[in-house]
Amino acid sequence: MNYLLGSVLDAFFPRLCPVCGCSLVRGETLMCLSCLAALPRTRMHLRPDNSITARLTRPGLRLELAAAWMDYSRHSPYAAVIRDAKYAGMPHIAREAGRLFAREMLADAVPALADIDVLLPVPMHWTRLLRRGYNQSREIALGISAATGIPVGDNLHALRGHATQTRRSVEERMRNVGGIIAVRRPAELLGLHVAVVDDVITTGATLADALHALRAQAQPRAMSVITIGAVRSDEWMFKPSNA
Repeated sequence: MNYLLGSVLDAFFPRLCPVCGCSLVRGETLMCLSCLAALPRTRMHLRPDNSITARLTRPGLRLELAAAWMDYSRHSPYAAVIRDAKYAGMPHIAREAGRLFAREMLADAVPALADIDVLLPVPMHWTRLLRRGYNQSREIALGISAATGIPVGDNLHALRGHATQTRRSVEERMRNVGGIIAVRRPAELLGLHVAVVDDVITTGATLADALHALRAQAQPRAMSVITIGAVRSDEWMFKPSNA
């Protein structure tokens, strides 16, 4: 019955690959198999010292796992995965991306992934959440949870809204998000391995703010970062504010 219903729905409302635009067939979820195979994977979860670690680690701050599924460029057709999940009212794309990435990390038997106690999505201020209707970072976390069984927490809280980070310099991004994230019920996280989840890391300003809040307010025993996309350093470093 489910197969028949799915076939009827696909006939009248074809599901399209966000990357190439081709119709998805049964068994294809996020994107077509060809585009999934050609995904520009970072494989960062297999390299403890990677570009995310370099962007986020500071004295006294260490990451157990710094992982991003794909290299992200706004000029790449794969950018549609992030754009659709974020702006096109398609939270299922974010959730499925999280699930597929988690399955790949499970297949690679990443030790740090098995040690994570809770997933903490980067929070969205309530005004923006009201406009968008969902937090794409939470949807990604729910997808990771579906594959791994790791629970999703709501301990990170956005104290205020902030302007978009698009077209801002590194320094402007840091000022724009500095001090906007706080921790609710920090005692719940004491001694846990927490993983902060976001859609894309560019300079790392938002994730750094979340990590600093966690370290200062909750004292977890370990921290990790998981994102779907990572902008290469050469695409944002040393660029003027209109880049």
